[in-house]
Amino acid sequence: MEATANQTAVSLSLQSLIDTRHYIVKSRSDAPVSGNDYPGQRTGIKRGQGMEFVDLRQYTQGDDVRHIDWNVTARSNEPYTRLYRQEKEQTTTVVVDLRPIMFNGSHCLRSKAAARFAAATLWQAAHTGDRCSATVIDNKGVRSCRPVSGSQGVLQSLELIASAYNSSANTTDKPTQTEPLLSDALELISNKKRRSGCHIVFSGFDTHNDHNFEDLLLSVAARGNTYAVLLLDKMEQTAPPGGYYRYRSNGTRSIILNKDKIRKLNTLLSKQIASRRNRLLDAGIKTLSLPTNKGITDFLATLQQQQWV
Repeated sequence: MEATANQTAVSLSLQSLIDTRHYIVKSRSDAPVSGNDYPGQRTGIKRGQGMEFVDLRQYTQGDDVRHIDWNVTARSNEPYTRLYRQEKEQTTTVVVDLRPIMFNGSHCLRSKAAARFAAATLWQAAHTGDRCSATVIDNKGVRSCRPVSGSQGVLQSLELIASAYNSSANTTDKPTQTEPLLSDALELISNKKRRSGCHIVFSGFDTHNDHNFEDLLLSVAARGNTYAVLLLDKMEQTAPPGGYYRYRSNGTRSIILNKDKIRKLNTLLSKQIASRRNRLLDAGIKTLSLPTNKGITDFLATLQQQQWV
């Protein structure tokens, strides 16, 4: 009975990813631009490389300098960016980190949270007329599916995500010396010829011994329209309550957490999160820090506010 319960907690069904379609956030962009209701022919709230000017906002790190409105900037002494609606068919690709290091968490596994948030993102993107695809990185390496419009594109992407997730969760293979690296997925993005659309990377961004990560991060940032969702488990943000704890590290060990150790641990955790986030921001990657227990509806609303989908 206990083994069955544990398997249920770890496994991920394709149906559970399909069900995230019920969380789609309705927008003002549901009406077609003209009488032709073709995929991508919608004037959505997502803003980017379109021709229709929409609004101005203060410049933020990562904005295309070609869109700076120099007249407004000169009058206000603050840099402002011109925003445009996307009018052509776009591609939204979710990059889901399913490496073994993502299979941990106190509320739920970070890998499972990544898969579910990515699935909801695809449904939201398809709802606004985008073509959809997925890239996964797991214990077998990096795999992708081609972009397809509508529900078909979402479903093939979800099949890839669910298959990769369950393969990693149920593997009995011993860890090898050549563990998959997040930079392998970034290299795939960097080498893509198409520049339209966006990539949204769902990961904890654990990059120990990933010596190519910094260079590839800069390469991906130079392409534009690559975003990062930094998944954070509760225990990565706050130390556990004081008490006596046993843990395994080259044998069974124990530790007593008192107020002083909790304070030091909280400081260390804050620095670690800030370090991961700053690496992304410093490279010019727009980043959203996301607790694994955040509601999907709130998450999608945030994506729309950020104009990622």
